Amino acid sequence: MTVESRDSARMSTSQDGSTTYLSTGALVTRLVRGYVRPYRLTLGGAILCMVVAAASQPLLAWLMEPVVRDVFINRDQTMLVLVPLAIMGIMVIGGAANFGQSVLMNWVGLRIVADLQRRAFSHLIHLDLAFFKRNPTGNLIAHLTSDAYLIRQAASSTLTSLVKDLLTVSLLVALMFYENWRLALVVFLVFPMAAWPISSLGKRMRKVITITQGEVGSFTTLLTETFQGVRHVKAYGMEIHESTRAERMIERLFALYMKATRTRAMTTPMMEGLGGIAIAIVIWYGGSQVIAGESEPGAFFALFTALLLAYRPIRSIANLNTALQEGLAAAQRVFAVLDQRSDIVEKKNARSLSVNGGGIKFNAVKFSYIDEIPALGGITMEVSAGQTVALVGPSGAGKSTILNLIPRFYDVDSG
Repeated sequence: MTVESRDSARMSTSQDGSTTYLSTGALVTRLVRGYVRPYRLTLGGAILCMVVAAASQPLLAWLMEPVVRDVFINRDQTMLVLVPLAIMGIMVIGGAANFGQSVLMNWVGLRIVADLQRRAFSHLIHLDLAFFKRNPTGNLIAHLTSDAYLIRQAASSTLTSLVKDLLTVSLLVALMFYENWRLALVVFLVFPMAAWPISSLGKRMRKVITITQGEVGSFTTLLTETFQGVRHVKAYGMEIHESTRAERMIERLFALYMKATRTRAMTTPMMEGLGGIAIAIVIWYGGSQVIAGESEPGAFFALFTALLLAYRPIRSIANLNTALQEGLAAAQRVFAVLDQRSDIVEKKNARSLSVNGGGIKFNAVKFSYIDEIPALGGITMEVSAGQTVALVGPSGAGKSTILNLIPRFYDVDSG
């Protein structure tokens, strides 16, 4: 027998995780076709709730005009009763719609996670033993847990922002143009300035999350190996060594999480600054028009309220790309596992295995775990049915490899 390669060398060969980043469109298309489309009816109900919730915001802003004009200026007692009742009714309906869309969207997100986990586990359990030797257990666990959770967050927040927040902003902008199109045009020339920085932050976020999730998998592997092998740790007095290893990995995770937090938070001061500029423009220019008698105070307050109500969904849309890239980074890792194919495949028109007596025969079998590093260099042996044979040899001689080949945990290179 030739000398078998060491287990540590084999374990260091990992095919998990790709350094090539797939396009956003390709990942989104795969997610939608495979995991979102089956729940399109539920999504339709959620979208309907979003439309109702989005429509409530411009209605509230529009009611500021009769509040100022009819209640405060004209002192209309009838409007003093009708306007508050209208506001209460709109808020109740909007709140119910928000509840409905939140429950339905979370249901869809959780179903997507469940489907991903089910498919990934079923696929993993059918892969050959060599795949599990190449990929640490912690990484595989991370794919089914933390990666799936990030995908759920991205699916829920992205769909909500694309429908509810975008529709809310569109309706509020339409109201602003209705009240004063010149002022609305000036205000909304400010926000497109954030498009390029937001796109850049999203790409950076995706890379950071990809690296972080890889480290989470490694940390899970460390914990699993240490706790399962705690007898050996204590037998050899390795507590300090294992603690040091864990501390180094925890510090790396801390640094990566902080980098992700800083990247995610960079959109906030950007949007706050642009929002401040927009509000200042409205107060200065709109106030000037009111003072000059070119605009009514009610119309100004309706526009100003619409701007304030639009700020939160605009900020949510600004964070959309960052949240989306976090989920896509996780989706790429999960899809990389789902795209793995077993090295052990049946040949076309292969004969069924028939066991007659249970004899075992190796004929010039060659096998290697790693290319060009032979574990078996042409072994020939035969064990008759009922015969007891002992395999004796030094560590790494190939004894375990022979036992692994008998149940076809691996395919031979030749022989």
